[in-house]
This record gives sequence, C-alpha cells and structure tokens, in this order.
Amino acid sequence: MTLLALMGAGVVQAQHYIGLRGGVGVGYGRFEPASYYTMKWVPGVWSGGLQWKYYGPVRYVGAIGAEMEFLQRAYQQQAGLDSPDYVRRVYNTVNVPLIWHIHLNLAHNRLRVFLNAGIWASYNIGARQWTRVDGVVTEEPYKMLLVRDNPFNYGLLGGLGANVIFGRWELLVEARYYFSYGDILRNSAVYASNPTRSPLDNIMLSLGFFYRLGDKPHEPELPAWYLRRQARKQTERLQEAGASAETTNESSK
Repeated sequence: MTLLALMGAGVVQAQHYIGLRGGVGVGYGRFEPASYYTMKWVPGVWSGGLQWKYYGPVRYVGAIGAEMEFLQRAYQQQAGLDSPDYVRRVYNTVNVPLIWHIHLNLAHNRLRVFLNAGIWASYNIGARQWTRVDGVVTEEPYKMLLVRDNPFNYGLLGGLGANVIFGRWELLVEARYYFSYGDILRNSAVYASNPTRSPLDNIMLSLGFFYRLGDKPHEPELPAWYLRRQARKQTERLQEAGASAETTNESSK
C-alpha cells in the first residue's frame, strides 16, 4: 500500500508543459576538403515553433521534450581567401528535436537553470541563393534536385539556458548549438561537382515560454535509492549514539 501511495504521489507531481519559442543565430557549412572550400558564418538565420516538455516525478532525472520547429540553415562559400565574391544559400527546414532536459531548481523553484542534450532530424522545404560577382549581388530561388541535393538531415544538439517561473508560466532563454552529421549536398561520388562532406551547423539564441497543464507546480520527489541511503545513514547514527551512551553509562558506574 505504501508503494502504491508513493507511485500515486509521483503521478500527481509529474507535469506536462506546452510552449512556443523563437530565435535568431548564425549558420555555417563544414565542407570538405576544407583546403578547397573557404567558408564563412551566415548571420540572421532564424527559427520558431512549438515545444512540449514533461517533468517526471523523480528529482535529478530531469525532463524530456520534443519540438516541431521551422529552422533556417545556411552556408556561405567565398570565391577565394582574399575574394569578396561568394555564393550564399539559406535553406528553410522543418526540424524535429528530441531532448533530454537536465535542470537545477533555484530560488524556491522560481528559477530553473538547465542543460539540454538531444538529437534532431530535419527536412528541407525550400532554399534561396545569393551570388556576389564583381560587386553585384543577385538573389534567386535555389532549385533543389534529388540527384544533387539531400533533403534530409540529422544530428546532435546541446543547449544551456534558464526558465523563470511565474505560476503556471515559464519564460525561457536558451543558447543552443545544432551539430549536423548529414550532408546538405550529396557526396561527390554521387554528384561530381559536390564536396565530399557538407554538413550545416547552427548556433541559435532563443526566447520562449511554457504553460503548465497540471494544477500543481512541479515538486519532484527524492529518488528511492537516495531515501534508502539517507535512512541507512540515520540508522547508523542512531546506533552509534546508542553505543556511545552505553559506554558513558558503563564508565560512570
């Protein structure tokens, strides 16, 4: 019965959150061979979307989350080391991150400092291209071809940030890095003019908010192993105190 009661308490304290987020950042292409492709960061890419987060009943485990977001990826290839001419492409993608949200509650549960770690997968839905030649910049849609361009991408992510809690609401600020394993262009063995590797990375700074669906705030329970350890230590202290008292009584006789 006691175990069932503890499980029931955990279910009550577990919480679901939903929210929105948006951010801006920079994109970069890690093309190989690096000696051939001169790359630069592309500022001004942006993201936005829906997010869900679930806090479990046990402390120190953290939360899990999922997002559905629009995310721009980009790269800029210079014509040469000393040349101002370039080709810049910005891809519009639908991105789905799955996240482990590790957090530390501070200020009587009014502030959460967190670390996010996870995986993501994306699909390219369109792109635009800017070309600078002899000081003249032209912009046009970039037509993606399946024989040359790879519409799917995937990778890892890591983020650091904080949530400020106001009742059922949580305000969010996060700096996040998207590390890509997939290539935006197919390997040169498939399409001769492409690089051998072409992953695109992002660094994003985001603001957002969450809304708690449950009635009660998230107050996680201490894990069972920790409670058992604390109980064992308390028993040992009581035994030591009892033995010390007996020694004192024997000495006083």
